[in-house]
Amino acid sequence: MSYEGKEKDLQDYSSEPQSAVVDEINRQGPEVDLALADDPHRGLRMRHVQLIAISGSIGSALFVSIGNPLTSAGPLGLLLGVAIWCAVVWAASNCLIEMTCLLPVDGGFIHYAGRFVDKSFGMALGWNYVITQLALICFELVSLNVIVEYWTLTLHPAIIISVGLVAFFIIQIWSVRWFGEIEFYISITKVFLMIGLTLYTFITMVGGNPLHDKFGFRYWKTPGPFAGEVNFRKVLTGIFDSLSWATFAVVGPDYISLIGGEVKNPRRILPKAFNSTIYRILCFYLTGALCVGIVSSSTDESLLGAIAAGAPGAAKSPYVISMNRLNIPVLPSLVNALILISIFSTGNSFVFVASRSLFSLAHKNQAPAVLKRVNRHGVPWVAVCVTLAFGTLSYLSVSSGTVKVLNWWINLVGAAQLVSWSCIGFTYLRFRSGLKAQNLLNTGYLPVKGYLQPFSGWYVVVWSPIVFFFSGYYLFYPGAFAGPDFVFAYGSIFIFLAIYLGSKIYQTVYKHDKRIVIPANEIDFVSDIDHIDALTAASEAKRASKPQTKAQKISDFFF
Repeated sequence: MSYEGKEKDLQDYSSEPQSAVVDEINRQGPEVDLALADDPHRGLRMRHVQLIAISGSIGSALFVSIGNPLTSAGPLGLLLGVAIWCAVVWAASNCLIEMTCLLPVDGGFIHYAGRFVDKSFGMALGWNYVITQLALICFELVSLNVIVEYWTLTLHPAIIISVGLVAFFIIQIWSVRWFGEIEFYISITKVFLMIGLTLYTFITMVGGNPLHDKFGFRYWKTPGPFAGEVNFRKVLTGIFDSLSWATFAVVGPDYISLIGGEVKNPRRILPKAFNSTIYRILCFYLTGALCVGIVSSSTDESLLGAIAAGAPGAAKSPYVISMNRLNIPVLPSLVNALILISIFSTGNSFVFVASRSLFSLAHKNQAPAVLKRVNRHGVPWVAVCVTLAFGTLSYLSVSSGTVKVLNWWINLVGAAQLVSWSCIGFTYLRFRSGLKAQNLLNTGYLPVKGYLQPFSGWYVVVWSPIVFFFSGYYLFYPGAFAGPDFVFAYGSIFIFLAIYLGSKIYQTVYKHDKRIVIPANEIDFVSDIDHIDALTAASEAKRASKPQTKAQKISDFFF
């Protein structure tokens, strides 16, 4: 493979002044195919990407189910557990930024796993991730019903689920630009909700409430920073419970990688999107964990009772419980309404990434070929329909009970996410080994470099399997083992291995490929690069030829 001259072609335009961009394009040559910049398949702009990353990562967990780890870990235990996992997600973002900005193609990290590690590995990761997203779609659809139950118990669960599925279909089926615009405006609601709850926490803790109760950090003192009796085992298991909850709730950079193939001018947009991961972590997850520990006690009887009884909607949200305790009217219903919108937005994002994952697998002949069909706007409409068809599994809640089905999906998703993160970390390490073996690592070949590499890659590879291994620790207490719980806690690794081994046997027997992984000096760093270079040049040329409007300048400032 020849890489001569490639290093100078790969430019990071994300922070280049416009005059410098024009000079760079002129230096590369006058023949720029501007039609590439108008590819309908690449319809997502910076503001779409940023809000999709927020949309996919912030669901009901941050506002409602966060009460569960609070009661088992206490305010400090919750904060520590969330912080540990946020560090893993940030490290994963540092891995994905290098691979995705070099090759912003359909399939994202699923494509990279097959390209940098092994086809069988990529197939197993792809199907594991699809299962994760399908489970999350069902979780959010069932959650919609739970939220509505806060206001009424007379509405049949199937009605809400059906409305959700139809709405997802309408938004997803037309074009990626249509999806991006709708998701952009819906996702803004989440930002306002989080900002509002943060302000609510500060105002009420200093006495701005009907009771004039200046409670401050009272609950950090009584009952204390950790829940229950303070001993090493209790504190450790509490922190680990918070960490396990965070594996379900804290995501984001994986979505940016998956949508890289549908982003306009990806080498300008994607670096900004990935680098903002740290701000999403600080502003949403860590701030949210801190606020919950301030407004609610880990021993609050209303919170414990709501969790034990499976209270509907925001009734078990620590924020709503604190509002009721402080005799604040109206706000609980308003928060519940905003959470409803938040859940819908998150489910919409899950449908998008699940359909694109299926689309990517189909293009590698690892899923039925019919899933490759697209409409005239480049939307894989068959994959969208198949994804929504699996979403009908959420109707199980009609007969099996909402709370029980929600727990099924939560357990399945948490375990499958950990498998995916482990694979992303390993894929990056193979990617880096390939660059090193082919003398491309420190030659300017990468458009963008992640922070703290290769430490970030190893951090993901070490922490994710550790959390996965101990995620079902409670099953091994005397008399606590339960077959169904074991399957949901650890079943994803067996599914992954079954797909991997089945594909590996096929590759060995029929393709005569006996390699465990692709040798580092044979990893492909050439394919698609010329197309991405041409796309970047066309996008920059078009951007430089049209002065930015005031609205675009404002959008660039905020996003």
